[in-house]
Amino acid sequence: QASFEERVQLFWLENKKTILLTCVLVLLILVVKEGVLYYIAQREQAIGTAFAAAESNPDKLRTFANQNSGHKLAGLAWLSIGDEAFKAGKFTEAATAYEKAEPLVAGSAFAGRAQIGRAFSIVLGGDKAKAEDAFKKIVADEKQAVITRSEARYHLALLALEAGRIDDARKALNEVQQGDATGIWTQRALAIQSTLPPEPVTTAPAETATPAASDLKLSLPGAK
Repeated sequence: QASFEERVQLFWLENKKTILLTCVLVLLILVVKEGVLYYIAQREQAIGTAFAAAESNPDKLRTFANQNSGHKLAGLAWLSIGDEAFKAGKFTEAATAYEKAEPLVAGSAFAGRAQIGRAFSIVLGGDKAKAEDAFKKIVADEKQAVITRSEARYHLALLALEAGRIDDARKALNEVQQGDATGIWTQRALAIQSTLPPEPVTTAPAETATPAASDLKLSLPGAK
């Protein structure tokens, strides 16, 4: 019977090519993996450096966003571009920038700001109906932060007031208070609500008086 050492030697002789090939393949996978991770880390560092270098310059940020389309930092770049355009009163340009930022910052803390910025820019751009639809979309999105939905409701109330829809405005203001009882938008909602005319008091229709039993008279057939 062959010893353990002899069996190992025999196994090696019969399978050494397969073993060597497997070892080389594993080593190659590890090298490639480390290389990819290093490349990603270097690329992320370079993108971060380029974003920081753009600072708040709209032209540099636009170049950065176009060169790194699809990256989350490109979303922040479009958000900054929207902010700068908004400050300059370029509301159509601001709305476009916020719209480009939305899918790139979705799921982050900046998602609501991009959507609110776009809707508010549309308001100031003059398209009130489109802006109202945008705010309603934010309110309907349960994934949005409470404060973001409250702000959207507040702006819906202002749009309703401007259009003379007092009941719609009152409803939106009540919803602000229900969703964010102690927040800044509730405080603003209360301030607006205090200027609204009082709600009309509905009174039940007066009941027809029933004659007392003593006043009832039985009229027989043929009686005058």
